[in-house]
Amino acid sequence: MLPKLHLQTLLTTVMLLAPQVDVSEEDSPKAPTDLKCATHDMLTFICSWSAGPETNLKTSYKICYKPTHCESVERNVSGKINLPLIEAAQIHITAVNTLGSATATFQVTKKDITFIPPVPQNVKVVPDFSSQTLSLKWTGGISALVIPTTIEFEIQVLWTEKMEVIHTESYAAQLDSQNKTFQWSWISSMPLKCTSHSVRIRSISTDILMSSKNSSSDWSKLQTIPGADDSESVMFPKDKVVSVGTNMTFCCVAGRGHRIKTINYGDEQLPCNEVGNRNKAITKYNLPPSVSSGTNVICKLDPVGVAGTVVFVGYPPDDQQLECETRDLQNIDCHWSPGRQTMLLGKHKTFYTLRERFTFSCPKANDDADPNGDKYKCSFPVINGHQMYEFLLKAKNPLGEVETSYTLNLYTRVYPYRPSKVVVCYIGSRETELSLSWGVSYKNMTNLCQFEIITNNKEKELRNFTLPGQEANALSNVTVKQLYPDTSYSVRTRCASAEHFWKWSSWSNSKTWKTKEEAPSKALDVWREIKRTEHGQNVFVKWKPLPHSDAKGTIVKYEITWKAMNEVGEQSAFAPVSTNSTELHLNFSDYIISVRAINLAGSSPTSQIRILGLLEEQVDEPSIISGTPSGFNLSWSPGTNETCGYIVDWCLFPDTPDCNLQWQKVPPKTTHTVITSDSFRPGVRYSISVYGCSQHKEYLLEKMAGYTQELAPRRAVKVKAEANSSHTVTLWWGDIPVQDRRGFIKGYRVYYVPQVNYSARSQKSVGIKEVIDITDPDVRNVKVTNLHSATYEFTVRAYTAGGEGIGEPININLVDSSLGLILAILIPLATTCFCGILLGICYAKRNCVKETFYPDIPKPEIHGEQWSVGEGRSCNPTFDVKPFMPDKVCVIESVPGKDAEDSDICKVEMDKCDSEQIDDSCSDTSSKPMLPSYHPQIVDSYKASSDSSSGSIDSCATQVTYSDIQPPSSGSVNNLEVISDSGYKPQMRTHVPLLDVNHTPNPQHLDLPEQSEGYLPQVKVNNWSLYSPEVDEATACIGSPTSVNSTQFLLPDQASEEGPSSRSSSWKFSSLMSSEQKR
Repeated sequence: MLPKLHLQTLLTTVMLLAPQVDVSEEDSPKAPTDLKCATHDMLTFICSWSAGPETNLKTSYKICYKPTHCESVERNVSGKINLPLIEAAQIHITAVNTLGSATATFQVTKKDITFIPPVPQNVKVVPDFSSQTLSLKWTGGISALVIPTTIEFEIQVLWTEKMEVIHTESYAAQLDSQNKTFQWSWISSMPLKCTSHSVRIRSISTDILMSSKNSSSDWSKLQTIPGADDSESVMFPKDKVVSVGTNMTFCCVAGRGHRIKTINYGDEQLPCNEVGNRNKAITKYNLPPSVSSGTNVICKLDPVGVAGTVVFVGYPPDDQQLECETRDLQNIDCHWSPGRQTMLLGKHKTFYTLRERFTFSCPKANDDADPNGDKYKCSFPVINGHQMYEFLLKAKNPLGEVETSYTLNLYTRVYPYRPSKVVVCYIGSRETELSLSWGVSYKNMTNLCQFEIITNNKEKELRNFTLPGQEANALSNVTVKQLYPDTSYSVRTRCASAEHFWKWSSWSNSKTWKTKEEAPSKALDVWREIKRTEHGQNVFVKWKPLPHSDAKGTIVKYEITWKAMNEVGEQSAFAPVSTNSTELHLNFSDYIISVRAINLAGSSPTSQIRILGLLEEQVDEPSIISGTPSGFNLSWSPGTNETCGYIVDWCLFPDTPDCNLQWQKVPPKTTHTVITSDSFRPGVRYSISVYGCSQHKEYLLEKMAGYTQELAPRRAVKVKAEANSSHTVTLWWGDIPVQDRRGFIKGYRVYYVPQVNYSARSQKSVGIKEVIDITDPDVRNVKVTNLHSATYEFTVRAYTAGGEGIGEPININLVDSSLGLILAILIPLATTCFCGILLGICYAKRNCVKETFYPDIPKPEIHGEQWSVGEGRSCNPTFDVKPFMPDKVCVIESVPGKDAEDSDICKVEMDKCDSEQIDDSCSDTSSKPMLPSYHPQIVDSYKASSDSSSGSIDSCATQVTYSDIQPPSSGSVNNLEVISDSGYKPQMRTHVPLLDVNHTPNPQHLDLPEQSEGYLPQVKVNNWSLYSPEVDEATACIGSPTSVNSTQFLLPDQASEEGPSSRSSSWKFSSLMSSEQKR
């Protein structure tokens, strides 16, 4: 908003009687700024502005917002404008005092107006203590609004005692020119009687077109609902009925002089929440179903006292499956299932209302349920001529209400009664006639009846029959066909409507009868077993009883007839029904034997077999077959004369005298079959015979033997043994009886192992058990070789496909001959004697052995006369040294107080001596050559050679020193006795202290070696250098030994380089041989 200022010069009348005031230019009126306007109804605006700094003059303001409408405001900075603001308005505000005036112009739009909603009016709160609900009503507080405005009411619920807000909720509405009444309700989790509740409300502007969004009014006055008084202790809520799973709050209000201790829900004590000074509450979450009498909530008080309430927790009604039907076309029966139990009883139980929509209602809808079907039932009479019915069921309890409807067409929902009478009118061998009747009339309905027919062997069959409608107690006939002769039957029936099937009636009572007999329809299955004697043959004729379906009645006896082929007459005999075989004693003629079964209605067809008296059956070795636990799968080669099939027979119990012969007949052209029996046992050998059947005889075709399951032999092999020699044993054994084999013998395993005697009564096997596997079951002997002198245990075990049998061990003691024992003693003795003789010879010739295998190493002594010069050479090839005169002596001085190892000063003193040049030629052989003089290494007697410092060019602490080459004569230098001699001087282990070259030694204190103690090798050969270093004569010591006959270094032997162990061992052996030689 940009104000426009207009300055005007006004002439004012100065009041003569006015008090005198100091006036200056600063008291001139200032144009108003910062205009702000607010409204409660968008019709009257209250505007305020900033007047600037205070002046000494009285300033008034003039507000013009219409060309003809102005208002004056005395000394105020706000004013009312009665102008409906729709789009925009221009407001002029002029400040006026005695010095002049100043005007500001403001452009005001709707967005510049602050809308302050009014405080809600007519606020009223109504409680519902049973449902714990507060209902609130109020008006917007504005009688009229020019512009509809979106507004939000904020409602707060408080606990009055603590003034604690427990619930806040917003209610959106729109204010317009109509002063509407608004309603709001709230359900409290806390019983309203527990404590006083208060409600207040205010308005909040949320209109997006207003700049005053979220501006709010003042709160309305508190509307309070008082709680229970303190006259007595009480619990809330009272006898409440709630649904399972509800979260519920219980409140205890203590009376005067009492204090709340605990609150229990049933047997469970719950933590209490403070609601007020004398109020506490508990909350139980997810309430479980209560018992029929409800759950007690107890509040324990201090001093002694209690308050309590009861809560009923259950389910709303769940009634379902309303069905209506008729049973006799005279009454309609409706029934329904109550569904899930509501857990509410007494006055809180479910109440039912069942009525037909257009006619009447059922007065017994609330009777108890049917104890058998757990259903409620109600009956209605059928109205004549009325076929369609519509029923309505209502179920209601305190937690809810359910309504179910059902539409009925009378003839489509017929559930008939069961037949009241079933009568058997006629019985034959194949059919029976029955009659049915009902106690009610179904003349207008066709019946569909189902008969359940049960035989004496519990076979069940259902057959349906259609019967016309009959009057009450009238008979309807039914003929039941396709029955079996001599069979007991039981029948019962049930019926339903054939035209509109709804459901079957219940079953009628059962009726029982038995059909008549017929002659047997099938011939007996006959076979024979022949045992020939010297005087004839005993024929055992056997047959299988006919099944009831073929016997057609009860068999009373069997007729057996036999006739010789060369005779005219025949003989017969009868066998009782209790036996299935008979024995005939016949001669060696050919016979025809016939067998028939006889019942009260007749006899069966005749079965015949032929016996050939002179035919010898060929007994061949049976073929081996493999079985399964359930039986045998057989196959054979076809017979040449087979015309009527094959017969397979076997004994079911071959180990018993009466083997229980079984047989099976196979149709012609079939050469395989499967025989099974529950009596087959594992480990039993079954013999099976296959016979061919021709027109005139039955002949043996093939024999077989097998096991359904092979097992290990159950009898041990009886073994005999014989020792052929001390290294060979022959074993042989007998056969195992067939009944003990329990399988086909596949071979034998021979086990043998040597024994060791711990005592006279006990032996124990040692070594590895050897096995010989004999895969030929006909071989029953074996020769065991490569044995030793010991006691052996032999065991022979037969094995089948089912495993290895047991064995009886037998022991054989093998003893070597006397010659072998003598040789075993003499050979070690002779070997010992030979070794002793050899050691004696070696001891006697030990010097020879030493010289042969370890000769002495010659001392490295070289004399002048042994120094040879090779031919054709001017110089000695070993050591080419020109004659010279000694001109220097190397003196080693010891530093007082230091050992030789600590001395680190080595000084060489040079004495100038005139010496003549020695001729380079070596032609003068008469002159004695100049020999080098070697000063041996001097080591303290108490120092080990391994502790001396290694000689090197860079070190002056070496203990190996040299003087210059000396002639073979002795002399002294500087009063120091010098030993000069030709030849090699070995090292001595004489204690000579090192001399300090800076100190002139006293010759009296210098102990020189006087006598050699033998050759001692130089120490620390590993530090020797393989080349002759070039050293400065004036500053360096010669630190490496050289041969007296050569300028090259003495190289250590290979054994010394390999390590100290090899050197020590060689020296030990040398010392040993030297010591033996000295002896």
